[in-house]
Amino acid sequence: MKQETGAAESKNEGRDLVMESIQAHGGAKKWYDNGQLQFRWVYHMEDRGPEAVVDTLQTVDTKTLANVHEVAGRDISFGMNKDGEYWINPADAEFAPPYRFWSLTPYYFIGIPFVFNDENAMFEKLDEQKEFEGKQYDQVKITYTQDAGDSPDDYYVLLIDPETKVTRGAYYIVTNTLLGRDNVGPEKFITLDNLKDVSGVKLSSGHRTFDMTDGKIGEQMRYTEVSEVKFLPEGTVDLSIPE
Repeated sequence: MKQETGAAESKNEGRDLVMESIQAHGGAKKWYDNGQLQFRWVYHMEDRGPEAVVDTLQTVDTKTLANVHEVAGRDISFGMNKDGEYWINPADAEFAPPYRFWSLTPYYFIGIPFVFNDENAMFEKLDEQKEFEGKQYDQVKITYTQDAGDSPDDYYVLLIDPETKVTRGAYYIVTNTLLGRDNVGPEKFITLDNLKDVSGVKLSSGHRTFDMTDGKIGEQMRYTEVSEVKFLPEGTVDLSIPE
């Protein structure tokens, strides 16, 4: 998804609130100008059993979204170059979830709310607040134009602290056909836990994922360990397709 690198004209209350949240997390300028973002994202899908773990070290160019994953314990890498071309090395390597789907998935969650500075995004501030762990949060629903990559029908609803403007988490659906489904995935809620300052940007150092039923946040079903988070000088990691 193409992202806006400059301040855009405000269009509505929902967009304004998301832009305020981006500022509360450090601001778009730092996000885009800090260099390459690198982090390890270990995703524990406990609802699928103790062996359902995805563990990669990812490096991303926040301007172009070019990225590379190094798979823990395996001589496999994959990613996307600056022209939007996906690759996996070796070419016949097996990786689950589908590597094209996973290429930007961890980045999209650790990058909340910055990833919603997107020219294809549409914003709507919802009238009702939502409670999570004893606190009420403002809600902004984000949908996309049909030009938005592999999953234009996805939506996210951000929970934003009305006082600090920091984003607490988001509930969302996944519609990407790469997952082999022909219907909309179940709604889930993911938290942004233990925010830490990384070169002036506030990023989550862990996530919890909860199921949802009829719009209500239910039981925890998964969790994510986030570590080794840092910004590297631009060009430090080669994000082109290997020969």
